[in-house]
Amino acid sequence: MIWFVIFIVLFSSASLIRNFLEARRPWENPYSDVTQDLWSYSYIEALSKEEILPVRELLEPQVMEQRGELILYLYNMDSQLFPKEKKARDKANRKKDLDPVSFSDVLEESPYYEAVRWAYLNELVGGTSDTTFSPEGLLTRQQVCTIVARFAAMEKVELPRVVEPDQFVDSLYIQDYARSSVTACQMAGLVSGYEDNYFVPDNNMSRQECITVLYRFLNAATGEHKKGIETVDFSAGAYDSLYENYEDIPFTALLPENPNGDPSFFNQAVFIGDSISLTLESYCNANGALGEAKFLCAGSMSATNMLSGIILPEWPKGSGQKPAIQESVAATGASVVYVMLGMDNIAYGVDRATGDMEKILTSITERNPKVKIVVQSVTPMAEESSSYSEKLNNETINAYNARMLELCQSHKWYYLNVAEAFRDANGFLNREYCSDYGRMGMHFTYGGAKVWVDYLKSHIPESLR
Repeated sequence: MIWFVIFIVLFSSASLIRNFLEARRPWENPYSDVTQDLWSYSYIEALSKEEILPVRELLEPQVMEQRGELILYLYNMDSQLFPKEKKARDKANRKKDLDPVSFSDVLEESPYYEAVRWAYLNELVGGTSDTTFSPEGLLTRQQVCTIVARFAAMEKVELPRVVEPDQFVDSLYIQDYARSSVTACQMAGLVSGYEDNYFVPDNNMSRQECITVLYRFLNAATGEHKKGIETVDFSAGAYDSLYENYEDIPFTALLPENPNGDPSFFNQAVFIGDSISLTLESYCNANGALGEAKFLCAGSMSATNMLSGIILPEWPKGSGQKPAIQESVAATGASVVYVMLGMDNIAYGVDRATGDMEKILTSITERNPKVKIVVQSVTPMAEESSSYSEKLNNETINAYNARMLELCQSHKWYYLNVAEAFRDANGFLNREYCSDYGRMGMHFTYGGAKVWVDYLKSHIPESLR
């Protein structure tokens, strides 16, 4: 008997020593693209140590997170941190008369198969159709909150309430199914709004952002909590009633100056414009001033002739193809669309020009419901301009711009008053920036294009970054 006791003591001591050494052992980073200068490095390290993240050469932390990946992380978290609970659930599920999980795009050899089956049986997430799961589909912020909240409820974890529930500017744009989950995740400190208190529920979440949410969850779920501390309720609909008292916060279309914007924002943007924007395109192509921004521009293009198909931009570049503008936007994959059109049809009347512009922008958003529109004001004409007439002049341009600002306000499109960067003291296009002064008097030099780029970079929409 004494030898058995000695064995148990030695075995227990060895286990404690082994656990201590494991805790102190340096992390062997399996990812060639995860370096210490990455802001999410410590979060990735923590989840990798817990064997929650898959081991492979590339993690790709900056890419937008996918459905299959998030489900795989949670499946691994369930196995590593809640093994007893998982075993009990698996046993209960085997006793249920459940239809077999059969998604045509997640076959048994898929790395996501077991995780997707587990998530489906535990009602964490459904398919995107009766036969598909779409493991490579991207995740929005509200979808991540919903899945994580369901996971927390399933595991019966109690996370401390670290902040009071607070309305985001766009809380009423969160879909009904996700409202309580977003609030619960906010109260637990798993997510927050942007600096201007927008949540932007339809924004996709990057992989490192998603990993950060799971790290916060892991830290809160496994940490020591003060006795009697208030916890968050992750059950379905727990905080839905809060939204009944939320008021619609007015949308402000006009974009203010934002000097802290990240220029990489423009990697997700496409610019639509006429010959004036062609100079911006040429300038950016020459020096990469707007990163990987794409351009759908053509000389003499207007909303009116785009509707009739007379003039449309080429896409892909060099292909000779000129699809409808909404299809070209979809093909670029852009999530933010900058538009400057009007100079070529203002002379037909402000009502017609703005009406046709409204139709074009509506067609873009109907085909691409997740894109955000940024309307750029039409820039002024030079004092010496052969195109200056009774119907086309700075007064009509200003009237058009004012009307477009009204439309942006009503449609919740953003409006960027880029024209203010180019006016001289008398409201004309500054001669220094005009490449055809004394002739058409409306196009830009590269110096003007640089001013344009600087203005764009200093007025990035905070809620879209």
